[in-house]
Amino acid sequence: MAKTELTDFTLPKDAYATFDAVSLKALIKERLNANTAFTDQNFEGSNMSALIDVVAYSYHVLLFYLNQTATESMFSEAELYENMNRIVRTLDYKPVGYQTSVLTFQTTAASTLPASTYTIPRYSFFTLGNIQYCLKEDVTFTKTTAVDEVLRAMSDNHLLYQGSYIEYPIITAIGENFETVTLLPGDDIIIDHFNIDVYVKNATTEKWEQWTRTTSLFLENSSSRTYEVRLNENKRYELKFGNNATGRRLDANDQVAIYYLASDGKEGEVGPGSLDRYNLGLYNTVRFTEIFNQIKDPNIKYISQSQCLLLAFINTNVSSEYYEGETVDDIRQRAPKVFATQYRLVTKEDHENYIKQTYSNIARDVKVVNNWDYLDGHFKYNIESLKLASNNKEPRTLLNQVNFADACDFNNLYCYIVPRLERISSGVVRTNYLTPSQKNSIISGLRSNKILTTEIIVVDPVYMGIDVGVYNSSTETLTEGIRLNTKLQLVRESTSTRSYESIQNAAYNIIINYFKQFNLGQTISISSIVNDILNLEGVNKIVTNRTDSTTSFEGLNLLIWNPIYPETDISCAGSDITLPYYKYPYLQDPVNFLNKIEVVSETVTTGLVEY
Repeated sequence: MAKTELTDFTLPKDAYATFDAVSLKALIKERLNANTAFTDQNFEGSNMSALIDVVAYSYHVLLFYLNQTATESMFSEAELYENMNRIVRTLDYKPVGYQTSVLTFQTTAASTLPASTYTIPRYSFFTLGNIQYCLKEDVTFTKTTAVDEVLRAMSDNHLLYQGSYIEYPIITAIGENFETVTLLPGDDIIIDHFNIDVYVKNATTEKWEQWTRTTSLFLENSSSRTYEVRLNENKRYELKFGNNATGRRLDANDQVAIYYLASDGKEGEVGPGSLDRYNLGLYNTVRFTEIFNQIKDPNIKYISQSQCLLLAFINTNVSSEYYEGETVDDIRQRAPKVFATQYRLVTKEDHENYIKQTYSNIARDVKVVNNWDYLDGHFKYNIESLKLASNNKEPRTLLNQVNFADACDFNNLYCYIVPRLERISSGVVRTNYLTPSQKNSIISGLRSNKILTTEIIVVDPVYMGIDVGVYNSSTETLTEGIRLNTKLQLVRESTSTRSYESIQNAAYNIIINYFKQFNLGQTISISSIVNDILNLEGVNKIVTNRTDSTTSFEGLNLLIWNPIYPETDISCAGSDITLPYYKYPYLQDPVNFLNKIEVVSETVTTGLVEY
């Protein structure tokens, strides 16, 4: 090593980064042993040895903090969750934590239930084996007949949330400004981010009051009974109360009762029919009964446990996916946008970011457009491309207009949402939409932050089937059926020893994974897929072949069609194509797509024919 790269102690200049406690202790001993004046360093337990341990391990701790904070103090470079969480605290950004699965349901009231208006109290639950699903709020419904009646309004406006509500031990307030309570339920408890409720027993009146969650206390007045919830750097929830200027302050000796939804995580996801034959149970603890009796409206008729037995619940859909919470990259992307909006929804991007953050367990992708873009895009597509007599002749469009649109359309914002739930069976892709209850949940969440004159409509995207397909335009009419006689042929290099099956599986995974990560309005980059496949070891060429004729295309040729209107919206593409904001592609029958990929030897003649 060159002399200039050493310090005065014959150590490399960057040696500080390579030492830990053990290596530094060894170096100190080595230096002391070079001078015979000291010998105690070689005897563990001696004063000299203890002093060396203190120096070495102190250095180790300081080096740890150096490594943790050297780049982690910068918003653009932080990679550790706890550091990113601390940084965005200065922006008043509150990272989203775990979100439990939700379940849609249908309810039928038996003929023996008298016609009347009933309210199911909050936290009522179903126990499905070891899994619970709960209602997070009071649910009111009206039975109007003396026969069995489907309660459609209830099903369309409410969801079941996976988990069980847990009573946190009573907390006695100190009475300080911005008093903060940190929930410590245990390391193995998963708390749903948006289901933490607070009730406060006033020390003066000795009456329970329900307090409301707010996005920011600084948006509240002095008398608002509100609290903030923030997931801190240790992934513990902090509940912060006001100071009598921005939000009401807790008085000394106020009692705080907290109820949170404890999720089972991934294990809580259930399939169709899970609710069948299970009865609704009422949440009933001594403390909650006392609280609920004081806060409930005496004019509301709450349903009894015996009357709950006269309600039949079923679910025809699977539950939504459990969401693990925001990652560091999610926070880096969203925090500046939330800070810029200050929790107000003004632009299209504001609405998109809010839905992606708040409803991550429901929505995979979101695209928001105004009325002008809607008329120039989706509306025009229905009339001109699909040749419909009117816009509302399209069934999904009619459904959304009837259920969610008002009489005035010029102030509409149209939210196209792709559900997180993925259905890979080609036979049910048309039903891969948000349910009315999920749409109403999103609309309700947007209503408190949106501009007063803006009306939100959650719209279903147009799903486009994708498959390999090639045809001869001079002799054939383009139809969906050509995909049944088309294969993707991969030519293996003559010198390659890679197996045909390995190449086939690798190409299949490239195509499958590409369409799993697709977004609304994105370009289908056929060139990117082709390059990834050609970069596979052993692949020399790609050919899209017809099996019932000599028609072929050198490269990847895709058939793209609307499965509901296959005769009016269908095309073939051998180069990159950009889909409009309202279209979302899916790979047709991905389970059997592997069989459409064929690997052949380079010596096989493909017989390419222009088409």
